[in-house]
Amino acid sequence: MKAETEAVTDDEWLLRRIRIEQFRTGRLPIISPNAFEPRIRGREPDTDGISFYRKACLDDVTDVLSTIAAERRHEFGIVQIPVSLVHALSLSVEIRIDGRVQGHVVIPELNSLAYAENKSRFTSMKERLAVAASEESNILVSPTPSA
Repeated sequence: MKAETEAVTDDEWLLRRIRIEQFRTGRLPIISPNAFEPRIRGREPDTDGISFYRKACLDDVTDVLSTIAAERRHEFGIVQIPVSLVHALSLSVEIRIDGRVQGHVVIPELNSLAYAENKSRFTSMKERLAVAASEESNILVSPTPSA
């Protein structure tokens, strides 16, 4: 397991929590591109960029759900994307230790201010990330609808 302070390398994988609404059945890509857009409203807009977690820093991928209330964890899935794809999109990965879950990082270019200013600039990036996340081997945990 890597220390979360170690530099992020191209051979790593980034994990993202995805809400159940962003898993689309009968459509391709399965993961909605909107799963990779920053929050621009609400209490916590993504001013620093969208959050991911480094798989290499975790014992178990489900650790990324630990900040979600236990009764709501079933509403989230976990996908992985390669750091090499992030870099190929001319995006960067910055370590942002949050003290709650190991390996927290952000993609600073995908921030709420830049997104609100020019959403169309991000369309292709979001689509490429969604296609990668939708590969069967990259969907690590699927959400389950409540009964």
